[in-house]
Amino acid sequence: MALYFFDFLDNGVAQPDEVGTDLSSFDAVKREAISALVDVIKEVLPDGSHRELSFKVRDEKGRQLLQVAMTFHIQIDS
Repeated sequence: MALYFFDFLDNGVAQPDEVGTDLSSFDAVKREAISALVDVIKEVLPDGSHRELSFKVRDEKGRQLLQVAMTFHIQIDS
């Protein structure tokens, strides 16, 4: 098992993960990052016409390993 940190970004404003999560493989890390983003998307509504949500995952040494992201763009046609 290794410790991974899932830092959340909402329109570029970071909320660092200071606790971390023990996971057994890189595939588990990818699944956890995607699952966490889906959970956030279910709870957060865009406040305006554009919103970017993402998780950046880093290892115990602080190296960024991956990022999962979702961009909301609302276009209102008159």
